[in-house]
Amino acid sequence: MTKLSTFAACLLVLCLPLAAAAATRTLRVVGDNNYPPYLFIGPDGKPQGYAVDAWKLWESKTGVRVELTATNWADAQQRMRSGQADVIDMIFRTPERAATLDFTRPFATVETGIYADRNLTGIADASGLRGFVVGVQRGDACIERLHRAGVSSMREYTGYSDIIDAARRGDIRIFCMDRSPAEYYLYRLHAQDDFVKAFDFYSDRFRRGVRKGDAATLALVEQGMARITPQERERLHDKWMGQRVDLTGYAQRFKAVASALALVGVLLLAWVYSLRRAVGKRTRDLRFLAQYDPLTSLPNRHLLLDRINHALGQPGIALSVLLIDLDNFKRINDRFGHPVADELLKQVADRLRALADPGDTVARLGGDDFVLTLRSVDVGQVTALAEQARQALARGLVVGGEEVFLSASMGVSLYPDDGDTAVALLKNADTAMSRAKQNGRNAISFYRASQSAQASHFVTMGTAIRHALQRDEFELHYQPQHCLRSGRIMGVEALLRWRRGTDLVSPCEFIPCAEELGLIEELGEWVIRTACEQLALWRAAGASTLRMAVNLSARQLASPGLIAAVESVLAHTQLPGELLELEITESALVGTEAAVATTLEAIRALGVHIAIDDFGTGYSSLAYLRHLPVTVVKIDKSFLEGAPEEPAAVEVISAIVAMAHALNLTVVAEGVETQGQATLLEKIGCDLAQGWFYAPAMPPARITEALIPSAPESGNAAVRARPHDGATGI
Repeated sequence: MTKLSTFAACLLVLCLPLAAAAATRTLRVVGDNNYPPYLFIGPDGKPQGYAVDAWKLWESKTGVRVELTATNWADAQQRMRSGQADVIDMIFRTPERAATLDFTRPFATVETGIYADRNLTGIADASGLRGFVVGVQRGDACIERLHRAGVSSMREYTGYSDIIDAARRGDIRIFCMDRSPAEYYLYRLHAQDDFVKAFDFYSDRFRRGVRKGDAATLALVEQGMARITPQERERLHDKWMGQRVDLTGYAQRFKAVASALALVGVLLLAWVYSLRRAVGKRTRDLRFLAQYDPLTSLPNRHLLLDRINHALGQPGIALSVLLIDLDNFKRINDRFGHPVADELLKQVADRLRALADPGDTVARLGGDDFVLTLRSVDVGQVTALAEQARQALARGLVVGGEEVFLSASMGVSLYPDDGDTAVALLKNADTAMSRAKQNGRNAISFYRASQSAQASHFVTMGTAIRHALQRDEFELHYQPQHCLRSGRIMGVEALLRWRRGTDLVSPCEFIPCAEELGLIEELGEWVIRTACEQLALWRAAGASTLRMAVNLSARQLASPGLIAAVESVLAHTQLPGELLELEITESALVGTEAAVATTLEAIRALGVHIAIDDFGTGYSSLAYLRHLPVTVVKIDKSFLEGAPEEPAAVEVISAIVAMAHALNLTVVAEGVETQGQATLLEKIGCDLAQGWFYAPAMPPARITEALIPSAPESGNAAVRARPHDGATGI
């Protein structure tokens, strides 16, 4: 083939997407409707801005009709996910978005900043956002960036003007916003004197996105944009971003004079600049010292009180104040001297800082006194945090070449019962701490004695759980899941039990404590590993299609090591991912759907099934089914109460089954206790069922007898077969 013919062939290939698109469809583009000067709604109610004109040019270059929809940013992204749009404009590429979108080359650089109430000081980076609620636009990349920076206390708004309105009302004092819309809306809403940019958060580049794998649309967009000439782009820029200054004629001579004057004044300017830098640095240093402890860089008493009072001004706030005083620290100071003691205090500050959630505060009051705040008044949660702090300080710290072991006395006050101001809460926490000192030190005391008793029980239970993990006192029982069409056992659910002496302790007694004390990750990994090892044994014995269901707690779901743990267990046991099913409750998803979506997508990519447990008892059930990679719905046993006698109960169950099947989901009914319930579920098309009607949760040996035909008879016919049809095995 000649070079000319090769070139012609390549040109034909490049033009094919344009020609095909022009002949077959309209390109549906969606973007943010409150992002001037790129895209916004004009006085006439129609979209205008840089993006509108750019797509009109693109349309003229390609011959493909463009249908541009300007809507709020969250809706724009939803339209892409649901297939109602082909292209989303003005979007940053992030790891989370790259899972579902492919991106064009960048076409603009955008700066994003953190803006704060003018009266706030000491906020120079993301660490200064702790203790504050940050306002963000729903669906904004700023949310992902804040999460990566350790900030999780956020409030989402539909648009930028809503954010500024909320800030002016005092609902929030800090918000994250791109520079262009920030300058526009602050000016338009006359708020430029109320808020300042605290710091530049990050910069990124605008791209256009298409659905993952849609190479044809991606090529179509890129080729069409490439046909817009540099002159046309410059005219677009001048129209919407301001014209470039062209110095000609007298202006050139003025420029020369100005340059000469600049040379004359350069030494003066340099001196002024250096003076301003020195004054600015001194001002920043003084501002820092006014609000932060110079030794540990933690907030001091002044900033702590300000943050507590700000938190108390928020509606529905729950807040605890935990005051920590190191025991016998004077002896360490006397023995090692002040420099070594100061180094020890820095290490203590680091360990306490690692325990705090992004929305809470760690502060140093001075000397060996520290404070932790927690947005909860639940005695269990507060005790868990105090116990974690005590355990963290009990681990040896190395100073001056020696290992030092510390203990601490802690006092807790709760809002509003123990005080309705920051000063009152701090004073009463100090009173409780003094009581802990009087009771022998190394203890936790609440301002009210009744709560101290609860805390003592909680700590005792936590110690027992740690010992149980070390002594292998935990075990798994399994409840069969029967296919309602064939009667076969298609799966089992692993249920955790604690054999404490001769008694079995219910998970309801110890799981909440394990979650609060940070033991649930270790316990949960043990459950997944043990369940999969047992499934591998059953599979080797002939139960090749049996599926194992394991429950995940909310804390496990938020654990950064969950994905690696699941992947490791599957590799170790050589199990196909589709034989494992992880169950999560709706309550574990409330307020965290966006945060866990990426985790669940990664788990689903391993082939593992995702089930919504206790379906219908939480909130926004349909939203979870639409946006999360769910494959199984488990009907809560409360829906079976009254069935099949009560028509209303039958209607609700039938509706859940029909809805789930319409979404291609498997339906499992829990808590089946009667023949009538089993018959009803089979009649309406439910897939699987479990409950006492079939069998309770049992040790693995009893399940083996039911699964493997050659196993000796156990005498438990309920496990081996459904009473009404005699079907057995897998």
